[in-house]
Amino acid sequence: MVIAQGDFRTLIAAGQPVEGADLSGIDWSDLPAGEIVMRDCTVSGVRMVEADLSGALFAGCRFTRAGFPGANLTDAVFRNCTFFDAESGEGCDFSRADLEGAVFEGGNLAVSRFAHARLYDAAFRRCKAQGVDFEGADFSRTIGGRTAISRVVFEMAILDMASFRGTRLDDCIFAECSLRQSDFSGSSLASADLRGSDLSEANFTNVVLDNADLRGATVFGLDVTRLASFEGVKLTPDQLADVVRPLGIRVFPR
Repeated sequence: MVIAQGDFRTLIAAGQPVEGADLSGIDWSDLPAGEIVMRDCTVSGVRMVEADLSGALFAGCRFTRAGFPGANLTDAVFRNCTFFDAESGEGCDFSRADLEGAVFEGGNLAVSRFAHARLYDAAFRRCKAQGVDFEGADFSRTIGGRTAISRVVFEMAILDMASFRGTRLDDCIFAECSLRQSDFSGSSLASADLRGSDLSEANFTNVVLDNADLRGATVFGLDVTRLASFEGVKLTPDQLADVVRPLGIRVFPR
């Protein structure tokens, strides 16, 4: 069902949900104030440049060849939404978007791009996000004008071959995620919680891992000689053989 611009604005202004609609022809600029709830909708070939979608709820929606560059998506919730277009092999563009406090639950974010997006306090839970590009994204907030703190949660997300190059991920959480062959080169993961995640063959060149918690993580291929630092990193005894192998140390049972 294709919905007209006027009908769309009327529903938003009245706080009514938009359901099962094709929104590809909608102008997303200057939306009326109101609760934005969209369920099972389709948006194709649309760039919602600098649209104000703060606090919006999207459930079961499909975005193909679409993007939110510079959009306000603070506290927005995306449940079981698809951002990957199988036909073109493209993901969604979130570059420069403000995603502070946003939540992605389920759905497919494969090869989506988050360049220079603000992602402080965002959460990605049970998402398929292979090849997603976070290079240049900002996961931190400055407190008191001086101290920057980082916070983001990835929970049971598939992030194989994702790029986190040069990002600050101190104190962030990667809970039971698949991060196989992901690129963390030049990033900081100080005090990050990576417990239970699969880090097989991930690129940790020049990465700060000070006080990071790797207990229960798969660390096959982790070359500590290429790390910037790893003071205080937390491991379990069964992980030692993989971690010290690049140092020429062999671990034997008692």
